[in-house]
Amino acid sequence: MKKAFILVAALMMTGSLALAYAASVDKGKALFESPSLGGGTTGKSCSTCHEGGKNLGSDLFERKQFTIMKMDKKSLAEVINICIEKPLGGAAIDPQGQDMKDLIAYMKTLVTKPVTKKTPKKIEGC
Repeated sequence: MKKAFILVAALMMTGSLALAYAASVDKGKALFESPSLGGGTTGKSCSTCHEGGKNLGSDLFERKQFTIMKMDKKSLAEVINICIEKPLGGAAIDPQGQDMKDLIAYMKTLVTKPVTKKTPKKIEGC
């Protein structure tokens, strides 16, 4: 009985830790709109160039290679950090850190798959 209680308590604690480190879309949105992200000095934010997801490709999360400002990057986190360093005038954030996870979680809400238009079917006999 004591072992079962310890096991249940351990599982509950693990779940709580996982939730504590889960990405937050709300925090990501705040970071995306913040001109002080990474200690930014230009007064710009991510949303200055990407308001509503503008200029974020629909394949953003599937890509394995990126080219930004004539630089090749292998991850979205690297691309985000280039934007923080150059247009925002800030310092790169931890690519594995909570802020990056939150930013990416919010960006996923902005990027949608392109909608393919279907040709309407002809109705016979009308």
